[in-house]
Amino acid sequence: MATRSEATMRKPAQPPRLLMTKVRPPVRRDQTVARERLVERLRHTPGIKLTVVAAPAGSGKTTLLGTWQESEMATRPVAWLSLDEGDDDPVVLWSYVLAALQEALPVLEVSSSPERLGAARIVDTLLPELINELINVGDAALVLDDFHLLSNNLARNSIGWFIDHVPPTFQLVLATRSEPALSLAALRAHGTLVEVRAAQLNFTPAEAELLLNDRFELSLEPEYVDDLVARTEGWPAGLYLAALSLQAADDRQALVSRFGGENRHVVDFLVDEVLEASEPATQSLMLRSSVLERLSGPLCDAVLEQRGSTDVLRALSRSNLFLIPLDERGGWYRFHHLFAQLLRAELEHREPGLAAVLHRRAFEWHRENGSVDEAIQHALAAGLFADAGELIARAWVRYVEYNRFATILAWLDRFPSELLREEPSLLLVQAWVHSLRGAREPAARAIAAIERLGRSDGRPLPDGFSSVEASLTTLRGLISWGDTRGGLEHARRGAQLEGPESPWRPVVSFAVGAGLYFRGDFEEAERWLMEAVELGLSRQRWETAATAVSHWSLVAGELGRHEQQTSLAEQAVEFVLEHGLEAVDGEAFVALGAALAARERFDEAVPLLERGVAIVRSRGHPRVIADGLIRQAAALQAVDSRQAAAGLIAEARMIVDSCPDPGMLEERLAALERPRRPQHRVGEATLSDRELRILRMLGGSLSERDIARELYLSHNTVHSHTKSIYRKLGVSSRSEALTRARELGLI
Repeated sequence: MATRSEATMRKPAQPPRLLMTKVRPPVRRDQTVARERLVERLRHTPGIKLTVVAAPAGSGKTTLLGTWQESEMATRPVAWLSLDEGDDDPVVLWSYVLAALQEALPVLEVSSSPERLGAARIVDTLLPELINELINVGDAALVLDDFHLLSNNLARNSIGWFIDHVPPTFQLVLATRSEPALSLAALRAHGTLVEVRAAQLNFTPAEAELLLNDRFELSLEPEYVDDLVARTEGWPAGLYLAALSLQAADDRQALVSRFGGENRHVVDFLVDEVLEASEPATQSLMLRSSVLERLSGPLCDAVLEQRGSTDVLRALSRSNLFLIPLDERGGWYRFHHLFAQLLRAELEHREPGLAAVLHRRAFEWHRENGSVDEAIQHALAAGLFADAGELIARAWVRYVEYNRFATILAWLDRFPSELLREEPSLLLVQAWVHSLRGAREPAARAIAAIERLGRSDGRPLPDGFSSVEASLTTLRGLISWGDTRGGLEHARRGAQLEGPESPWRPVVSFAVGAGLYFRGDFEEAERWLMEAVELGLSRQRWETAATAVSHWSLVAGELGRHEQQTSLAEQAVEFVLEHGLEAVDGEAFVALGAALAARERFDEAVPLLERGVAIVRSRGHPRVIADGLIRQAAALQAVDSRQAAAGLIAEARMIVDSCPDPGMLEERLAALERPRRPQHRVGEATLSDRELRILRMLGGSLSERDIARELYLSHNTVHSHTKSIYRKLGVSSRSEALTRARELGLI
C-alpha cells in the first residue's frame, strides 16, 4: 500500500453527466393562463401521499404543474424532474431524483449514491436514508413529469416503495399520460391520493377567453371562443395550436368555423396552419430539429447545416408555447412532446428519409461535444450501428463503474439481433455486464454466442483489452461461478495475454490472486494481490484495489499475521469509505469482521460481517457469498447465536454444493458443520472461547499487558478474564492454572 496516499490524491473518473436542465421546472411565459381552480386542487393536505395528474398528451399537465410549482415556491421548496426514456434505469432515475431534490433543498444530505449502490440495493439502502432526511427537512414537494416513460419494474417499484414511506410533510406529484402502474386503489381507499384527470384539465370558456383574447390578443367574439372550445372539447393542445394559427389568419372567424370535431383532426389541420404561417427558415428549423430531444442554437446549426439558429429559437420560444425553454438563459429548449411527434410525422411526409440524416448529424455533434448518452441514442436512431457499437464498446466500463447496467443493456437491445450476434465486441460487453450484475444465464448465452463465432483477429478492443480472447479469458477468470480450478486457469492465461502495461492488468492480477486464495495457496495469492493493489491504485481502478486489499487481509489472517490482517482490513474499509464504495464493496467489511473475529472481538465482528455479506449477496457471485456466510456463521457460533448460525450454514451449504469446484470452502464449511467438542467444561463451570484463548496464552512468556495488546483488549479486561479462569479452575496462581488445565486436557 506504499503508493496509496499519492494515488488517492487523484480525482476518480466522473460519472456519466447529468443534464441539469431536467431538474429545473419549465420557464413560465407570458401566454400562460393561471388556472386557479386546478392550482388550488393541487395544494398539499397533510396525509396525502400522492398527487396524480393523468391525462393524454397535450392536456396541459406540464404547464399546470409549472404554474403550481411557481406559486408553491413562496411557502416551501418544490423539486422538479422531467423524466425521459433514459431514466428507465433505476440508477439514472434516482441519481436525477437526488439532483432535483438537492437543487430545491441544498440542506439535503444523502451519503448513499445510486451509482455506487446499483439498482438492486436502492430500495434497501438509499431510500430509507432519503426518507429520514426528508423527515428532517420539513415541508417540501417533488414533481415527476412524464412518469409514463418509466417501464422498468425496478424503477416503478422503487417509486412505489418511496410513496409508501414518504413523511406527511412531503408531497409527491406525478404527471403521466397513462394510468401509472402503482397501487392507486389502496391509496384511494385510504384517502391518501389526489387525482386530476383529463376532464378537469379541459379549458372552460372563461379560461379559453383569457388564452385567446388576453394572452394572444386575437379579439375573438365570445360566440367564436365558445365555438372553438366546443370543437376542441376544451383540449388545451388544440386551443394552443388554434391560437398559433389564428395569429396569422386574415379571417379568424372563418378559420374557426372550418374546424373538425375530433382532436386528431384538429391537430392534423392545425399543424399545417401553424407551419404555413411561419417563415420558411422557421418552418425548416421546427421540422428538422424535431428529431432532437433537446435543442440549442449550436446543435441546430450543426443538424440543419446553417447559422443563426440561436436567434430563431429565442424568437420562436416567445411566440410558441410548444417550444419550452429549459433554462433562463435561453441556451436549451425542447418541443412539447405531442408537438414534436406531430412535427416528426410531418417531416417524414414532406421529406421522407431525411430524419436519419438529421440523426447522423446530431450524433456527430454530440460525439464531438462529449455527450455520450445522446450520441449513442442518435446513432441508433440513424441506423449507424457500427458507430453506436464503437461508442458503447469504448464507454461501457465507465457506465458499469456507476452501476448503469440497465442503460447499457437497453442500448444493446436496440441493435438488430442478427447484427449483434455477429459483433464480438458487443457480445463481450453483454457478457461482462450480465456477469458483473450476477445474471448467470444471459451471461452464458452471450459467451456461447462469442464462442460460436469462433474468430478473433487479435486486434485490440476499444475498452483496452488486447483481443477478444483476452477479454473473454479475463472474464472467466474473474467470475468463475464457483469453478476455482477452471477460473484460476483462465486468470493465469489472462495474465499472459494482458501484460503489466495493460489497463486491465489490475483486474487480471486480482483474478489470479482471488483464485489462489480460494484454492488455499495463500503465499502465492499474496504476491498477486499485492500487484493488484499497486496497479489498481496507480491506474485509478478504485474498486479493484479495495477488493484486492480486502482479500490480502484475509490471506494475512490465513498465514497467522493477525496484526497485518487487521491493519489491511482497516485500510480497506477506510479506502472504500473515501471513494464512496461502501455500498458495493462488501469484501472490505467481511475482511474487517474476520480480523476482529481472529482477535476474538466477536461482538464487534458480527455486525461488520452481516453488513459485508448483505452487500456481496447483491452481486450474486457464489464463492464470495459462501466465504462471507461461513465467516459470519463462525462468529455467531462464538457468541452462542446457534440458531442464526445454523441458517447461514445451511445457506452456505447450498451455495458450496452448487459450485463445480469450491476450493477450500468445502473444508471450511465441513469443519463448521461438525459438532463442537465440549472441551471447555470444568466441573460445573464452562470456559468461554475467549477465556480458553487467554488460558493458552498464559502458558507463554507474555504478561497480562502483552496479552491485552495482542488481543486488542484492555489490561483490565484480560485481568478480569484471568481471575474468572482461576475461579473456575479452583486455583490461585498462573502456574497452578496451567497445571490444572493440562490435567483437564484444555491445553
